[in-house]
Amino acid sequence: MPAAEKKDRKRRSKGEQTREVILDGALRVLARDGLRGVTHRAVAAEAGVQLSLTTYYFKDIDALIEQAFELFCERARPTNEQIWATLFDYLDRYTAAEMRKTSVREQICLDLAHMATDIILQGVTETPEGLAVEQVFLSSVPQAANLREMAAQHRQSLLNPLVRLCSLVNKRDPEIDAALLLDTMTRLEYEAILLAPEDIDREHIARLLRRQIGWALGLKRA
Repeated sequence: MPAAEKKDRKRRSKGEQTREVILDGALRVLARDGLRGVTHRAVAAEAGVQLSLTTYYFKDIDALIEQAFELFCERARPTNEQIWATLFDYLDRYTAAEMRKTSVREQICLDLAHMATDIILQGVTETPEGLAVEQVFLSSVPQAANLREMAAQHRQSLLNPLVRLCSLVNKRDPEIDAALLLDTMTRLEYEAILLAPEDIDREHIARLLRRQIGWALGLKRA
């Protein structure tokens, strides 16, 4: 490889590292201070870089926020896919005939509520910053059209597997059950990240999830 090409590749690599450091700083500011707190100066201070670098790599603050959220989604995708793969592997144990039995649905409701509770608590304890970033985009209404579109797309990506889950037992309007279940889970996550770990009531979370999942499964009482 020619020396000039090696130098160019090294320069690009260093530039990508700097860019990612800035994006990580932006995500921390988003998690802590929300959308309004994200400024070039705040991100530069959080990332520990010169202010001029944030304006060099990102043409405006919307571009910085957009690319930071893209990075967040890219990092979160493998974990989310693994969670849903595990869940649907569990559901595949049951035949369609078994799924129509009330006793089976009751057991599925208990198991899914337990899994969902574990997922929420794991996120709260291990990746609270990521949950905070997600909450910012799901609960805020960004002024820029591209950010609104990104938030809508991310919400839809969270809804899609829930719709698939609800459609197993609800052929009429699984989208409604999925939306209600997603709203319940995101609210529980938001409430939990505001608490100290020892103050989180696991059983309360599990009860709420059992009731919501039971409703989606067509159970009168869960």
